[in-house]
Amino acid sequence: MTDTRYAGFEWDVAKSRQRRTKRWSVYGPEVVDLTVAEMDLPIAEPIMAALRDALERQTVGYPIPGPQSGLPETAAKWLTEVHGLPVDAGAVRLLPELMKGITNAVREFTPAGAAVVVPTPTYRSFFGAVELAGRSAVEVPMLRDADGYHLDCERIDEALAAGAGSVLLCHPANPVGRLFRPSELQQLAAVVDRHGARVISDEIHAPLRYQRDFVPYAAVGEIARRHAVTLFSATKAWNIPGLRCGFAALTNPVDVERWDRLPGAATGGISPLGMVASAAAFEYGGSWLERAIEALAGNRALLERRFAEAGLAEVYAPSEATYLAWLDLRRLGAADPAAILREKTGVATTAGPEHGSAGAGFARLNFATPPDVLDDAVSRIIDFVRTAG
Repeated sequence: MTDTRYAGFEWDVAKSRQRRTKRWSVYGPEVVDLTVAEMDLPIAEPIMAALRDALERQTVGYPIPGPQSGLPETAAKWLTEVHGLPVDAGAVRLLPELMKGITNAVREFTPAGAAVVVPTPTYRSFFGAVELAGRSAVEVPMLRDADGYHLDCERIDEALAAGAGSVLLCHPANPVGRLFRPSELQQLAAVVDRHGARVISDEIHAPLRYQRDFVPYAAVGEIARRHAVTLFSATKAWNIPGLRCGFAALTNPVDVERWDRLPGAATGGISPLGMVASAAAFEYGGSWLERAIEALAGNRALLERRFAEAGLAEVYAPSEATYLAWLDLRRLGAADPAAILREKTGVATTAGPEHGSAGAGFARLNFATPPDVLDDAVSRIIDFVRTAG
């Protein structure tokens, strides 16, 4: 199958295997592995050039402190001009990765003994981050209708009234690919403000969106800005997850003071190469990202078309963001259809229940792979579902 948008990158699975990273290394060659959230695309040349230069200079020591690195200024400029959240560099703090940012934010801004509201389905690692912070997670399943998934602000309100102290938001939503609308984010902000709670918004997937505009949670109004902690990174959109570098934007000045009292062990571990790569991505990676999104959009359309042509349109609703497809396989009658797919079709997907109880009967599929690989995987899934369902 030819798709010039993807073919223009001159990349294939064989090259991804040569990377010797988790993607394509867990299963044998007989399994089409569409689990790990990495893309089968080359790294943007501006990032590669920056990394080559850094390695020539042997930039493998301890990282320069954030305030002296110039990276907060670069990240703040990107966050303001591209992401849509105006911030000053003095409000940006560096992290090794966003799960540590979530753990820190939950621990610092959720009262001891208070639970964390987690709208589900959501990124599976959220639950471990909340546990590591010494808090418990209260799942609030999202509502779902013909327009997709929505936050259930009424049940979030009830959970906060019962004693929860914060809401952990994945925006855009992994795995369901939803961009939450400004109106529902404003409704959430009003609910959270009424209870004196906080919102921790993981917005790592925001650059990977199709057609619809993205509005950061903290940008929907001053109320949200006061109680939000925004987490973001270049690692997902520019396909450099192994280069450890992330960011927290603290839009309440009081939070900046509190964050700066964290011990070094809570925020350390940043890769100096990750800092170099992140700066290059934010400053020079825009054109590569546009091409990548065009290629991903082609795969997104392929998924929608193939399932629709097979009379299985209900299986996949096009993602508004991310390169993840949330497959509705409840017709199979299994809580974890991913296990069945791997056994019966040789296609590995991520188990829906790992994303919370609302994921029962679903599976997550990474469609950031060459179209011929994706088409083969979808054909196997369709053939099996038609027979078994």
